[in-house]
Amino acid sequence: MRRGTTPDALALAAALAQPWADVVLSGATTTDQLASNLAALDVAWAEADGERLRALAEDPAGYWVTRARLAWN
Repeated sequence: MRRGTTPDALALAAALAQPWADVVLSGATTTDQLASNLAALDVAWAEADGERLRALAEDPAGYWVTRARLAWN
């Protein structure tokens, strides 16, 4: 997606755009991560962005099968 922002800021902007989201937790653990996450507040979210991102969705069953095979599990 050509939005001129980082993936984390884009993901947080998507979460913040949801009408049911009163609070969105970033998970940042460093000041650099926090600064990058806070860029989400400057992302002007549009429904077209959500439509483009939905194309990246993975089938939940397939996701969990793949995840279960990861070495760190």
